[in-house]
Amino acid sequence: MTDRPLIAKEQAEIRDVLARINGAWSKLRGEAMTAALNECFAEEIVMRGPGFVFLGKGRDSAVQSYHDFVNQAEVKSVLLDEPQIDVAGETATAQYKWTMTYVLNGQEYTERGHDIFVFARRDGKWLAIWRALLPEQAEISSDAVN
Repeated sequence: MTDRPLIAKEQAEIRDVLARINGAWSKLRGEAMTAALNECFAEEIVMRGPGFVFLGKGRDSAVQSYHDFVNQAEVKSVLLDEPQIDVAGETATAQYKWTMTYVLNGQEYTERGHDIFVFARRDGKWLAIWRALLPEQAEISSDAVN
């Protein structure tokens, strides 16, 4: 028998970590963003991209990937679906769909995809230990953005 109140509490805690991750890259910059993301990622987090290609390992690499994106692209809008969260003991997965419109090198793109995270509970705190960013085909605006 599942302890539903405990699962709901753990899901809420993980939902909060995801909100802090997404709030950090979408609203903060510089050291404030670094500090917020550092609180959410395990030291050994692994990052995967399209086709599950290895993108990097380690907290510093993960945090830098967020800095690189926000420094290169101007995000016009982002829509994040409610995450689906599964908890099994001290480990959990979370996945959600997203849609984002951004400008990169003067070109506007609208992209959709999925984020998948694996979390581990360490000393009572949920930390992301693995992430896959899986975009679908981007739609390119026919008009360049100035």
